[in-house]
Amino acid sequence: MFEPFILRALIAAVLTALAAGPIGCVMIWRRTAYFSDSLAHASLSGVVLGALLGVTPNATVAAVVGLFAFLMMKIPARTIIGMDLYLLIIGQTALCGALVCLSYMPSFRGNLTSYLFGDVLSVGTEDILFISAASGIALLLLLKNWKKQVFCAVAPDIAQSENISVRKQERLFTLVLALFVAAAFKTTGLLLVSALLIIPAASARPISKTPEQAAKTAAFAGAVCSVSGIAASVAFDMPAAPAIELFCAALFALSLLKHFFNKRKC
Repeated sequence: MFEPFILRALIAAVLTALAAGPIGCVMIWRRTAYFSDSLAHASLSGVVLGALLGVTPNATVAAVVGLFAFLMMKIPARTIIGMDLYLLIIGQTALCGALVCLSYMPSFRGNLTSYLFGDVLSVGTEDILFISAASGIALLLLLKNWKKQVFCAVAPDIAQSENISVRKQERLFTLVLALFVAAAFKTTGLLLVSALLIIPAASARPISKTPEQAAKTAAFAGAVCSVSGIAASVAFDMPAAPAIELFCAALFALSLLKHFFNKRKC
């Protein structure tokens, strides 16, 4: 557990999980799980662009995810087919387009699994710096506007009457989410980003009394599951990112059981 590559993996996973906790809580309150999926699927296009340009995918993923986030913000709140369908179509189209491009790049196919499902054990110093910067900025932006974000997520009509710009806060959260997806794709893989965002936050929800407590509990739960998943990966030679998500799912089941028994006692 003290090999350099394992320590780098632990640092990357914990940093990602700490940012995922509060961001995931706001996502649940906003009911925008599809949004993270769409951005995560779009991030594969950034990987393809990085491969074509011969540069590290960190910068190109951040640029592409930011562009997709900007385009998604331009979708009207009320549309003829619904926002969730637009997000699903955009995300799946971006993913399929990237996969088609990859089919013409045989030398790159060997890395596809790591981008889809994560390869946290292979992160380097450059990746850690990028994860630290992207997740740190995302977390700073969210915490600086925390009360407004919670208010807009839980009671947007009342927030609007209190002269809080709901649209501005939505755009800010979109930027936060885009930064997080760009930071997390190497740790969790683009197909498992939403799991790290949603499951720890959902685990914290039944046992938390305030939004702040939920955010802290979700961050702590994600960090514990990340360390446990990497430890299991090293001990039993299993994929790290799926192991992390399985620990998150187990913790969610335990939180539901605790909530159920607490209700029965009452």
